Amino acid sequence: MALASVAPTVLRCFNTEALLRNHAINPTLIALARTELSREISPIDDLRSTARYRRRVALNLLEEFLLTLGPQPLTPTR
Repeated sequence: MALASVAPTVLRCFNTEALLRNHAINPTLIALARTELSREISPIDDLRSTARYRRRVALNLLEEFLLTLGPQPLTPTR
């Protein structure tokens, strides 16, 4: 999982990936993933957006993505 605009460069979120790997999606896991992602990113305020907005969008996108996957376990593709 990688995100842009939430760190000085594109950021791969290894800790959030590890948390999700091989677990079925459920509300508790989503909440834990949001917390972990919030720890991993460090958005800034600039002319285009605020750090608060960038964080909120990143967390909401993660949750929306996980909800679209449904309850199957997340496994590595490689």
